[in-house]
Amino acid sequence: MTLNWIGTRTHEDGVFNPAGLGCGHGGDPVGLDLLTRGSLMVEATVRPQSHPVNLVRFGALDPWPSGITICLEPDGTVRLLMRQGSRHLSTALKTTLGQKVQTVHITYVWDAPNRKGFLSAHIPDHGVLWQTEVLAPFPLSLRDARRIMKDTNACSLDDTVNFAAIADAPCPLGPIPGLSGSAAVDTPNGPRAIRDIVAGDYVSVQHGAPVRVLWAGQATVPALGRFAPMTLRRPYMGLWDDLVAARDQRACLSGSEVEYLFGEERVTTAIRHLEVRNCAEPTRPKPPVMTYHQILLDTHEIITVNGATVESFDGSAVLDNPAFLKTSVLADIPAALRPRNIGLAAPVLQGYEALTLTGVTIG
Repeated sequence: MTLNWIGTRTHEDGVFNPAGLGCGHGGDPVGLDLLTRGSLMVEATVRPQSHPVNLVRFGALDPWPSGITICLEPDGTVRLLMRQGSRHLSTALKTTLGQKVQTVHITYVWDAPNRKGFLSAHIPDHGVLWQTEVLAPFPLSLRDARRIMKDTNACSLDDTVNFAAIADAPCPLGPIPGLSGSAAVDTPNGPRAIRDIVAGDYVSVQHGAPVRVLWAGQATVPALGRFAPMTLRRPYMGLWDDLVAARDQRACLSGSEVEYLFGEERVTTAIRHLEVRNCAEPTRPKPPVMTYHQILLDTHEIITVNGATVESFDGSAVLDNPAFLKTSVLADIPAALRPRNIGLAAPVLQGYEALTLTGVTIG
């Protein structure tokens, strides 16, 4: 099923194009046609609160009463509330959100013809995913989708929201690939663009013999928030060419300072933490959407991409849960190819830890 992101909204701007962001012919009038399948994604940086927070709240009376609210309650419950005419829908998702400051992607996906939908919350920093089914989900009309994205009087975003986005098909839930399609992965036969790698190919890893690729895939996401692309600049980190990646893609750090501070030969950290070191910067010009690629290996490994060492795909949030797997980017992986050894290739540093590494070698 083809997926197009058709609208994005931040506190500064709102964009809507039913043909797809970045496509032409976006000025046609929007009618009452239904988005029978779709996605509404919200990225928010949540924190402890003593009262419910309406992350997104939309309401309209014409041509009939309609509304959608995504609310985070103090106990961590994410609640989806919808109205269409005289019909109401309410779904609750129990999480531990709000116990500390953390970034979360909350997503409502619906497939109205098949009467299936899901509400999920994913914390990318820790690979934690919650998900629940939405019974008989309500679709959105194109008119309401446009209002949510562009009408600040009809739809409000809480200050904690980084962006909201709408797609015309269900998007994958949980972890998302993080490398641009042109990223060249080291293989036994030399560097190869990751978009050309398929399951069954072999790639080189930092330590050991080449490893077979179990899954190679991609996902298209709005180029906002944690999905905004960053460029790792050559010649830093051993790069022989610039590398474009998502902000949450993790790079490998090693050297004597890593061993002294953390007692580890190597660690990893999200590339967004490297911006202060001048080796990473926001990609310009920034496209409206990005298609990211990644590869899943039998074990979680450090691979070499454009000369820098980065992590392979971390699917641990969904691999041990068949229900989560079906709605993720790994939905099409055969059961016989699912990795049995789920784990991290190296310990992961959070932002405050990464900032202590001022002179460390990256790679």
